[in-house]
Amino acid sequence: MAPPEFDVCVIGYGPVGASLANLLGLSGLKTVVLEREPSAYHLPRAVALDGEGMRLIQTMGLADELLPRLDVSRNIRHVSADGKLLLLITRSGIGPEGWNNAYRFYQPELESVLRGGVSRFPSVDVRVRSDVFALDECDDHVRVRYENLASGTLAEVTAGYVVGCDGARSTARRFLGAALQDLRSHERWIVLDMVLDQPPAGVPEAADETGRVIDAIQYCDPARPTTFVPMPGKRHRWEFMLMPHDDPATIVQPQRIYELLKPWNIDPAKSIIERAVVYTFHSALSTKWRRGRLLLAGDSAHQMPPFLGQGMCSGLRDAGNLAWKLRDVIAGDAPDSLLDTYESERAEHVRAY
Repeated sequence: MAPPEFDVCVIGYGPVGASLANLLGLSGLKTVVLEREPSAYHLPRAVALDGEGMRLIQTMGLADELLPRLDVSRNIRHVSADGKLLLLITRSGIGPEGWNNAYRFYQPELESVLRGGVSRFPSVDVRVRSDVFALDECDDHVRVRYENLASGTLAEVTAGYVVGCDGARSTARRFLGAALQDLRSHERWIVLDMVLDQPPAGVPEAADETGRVIDAIQYCDPARPTTFVPMPGKRHRWEFMLMPHDDPATIVQPQRIYELLKPWNIDPAKSIIERAVVYTFHSALSTKWRRGRLLLAGDSAHQMPPFLGQGMCSGLRDAGNLAWKLRDVIAGDAPDSLLDTYESERAEHVRAY
């Protein structure tokens, strides 16, 4: 039987899939990336990058390109309804990886850098508008069947291993036969991304010595818990917990959004609502991350609320852990059983988060 066309098939081309593709490309592994959407998502979702993630991006050779697009984070302040500081999580300074402990980014820019990095590697074949619908496991490979959404035709590839980086509703997880273990945290929040002509008023405690608003704030107000996160450039994020009396359909309308923003004195004429949507924050873990030649990484393996900024960072660590193990197993330098250590090393870490 002919060897598989590719060493690895990566399903999904978000930040985790693109990071894995970069690391596999560095190893020279013949890789195909299948992504349903035609381009990177145009709005921010993840906003936080830690020092370990930055070290991994340095490994990819992309740190110099990404760094000018990042803001360094300083503190996360938890304050009471009357403004009293309850908890200060200090994030400033250089960590053991040689990078700042925390950064903030605009996700479309991060994805552009990661995808540009992948384009350096002739061994990595990226196919967008490719919707995977079946994974057939054979003795020495996986047959990956997908629809080419651009042409409406069916196609397939073969790969030695398949890594599902295809998000919370992962197709790969379904074929792997894994369930999601519900850690019983389900909260609905409004996620609001704004572009402001000038920083918001009402948050003097979030400013540095130059007056620049830099700290994130968690408002621990039982009437409506709220998160405020300054982002690079003129972007700012708020997250408001949805309360029992709220109507999810109307609360994201501009009039209601500006009512929620009254404490910050936001002028509608000097601001743009980039996104206002209701999300349910989940805590969940896949019951298994590997079966044979199928593996999971990122949101397909674990989902967590955003309050520590570790969702995407955990996915990057998945990619970093998995890439070298796939390299050594495929090269014959390590037994296939090395891949079993991937879940045992990563799962308890994300469970703790």
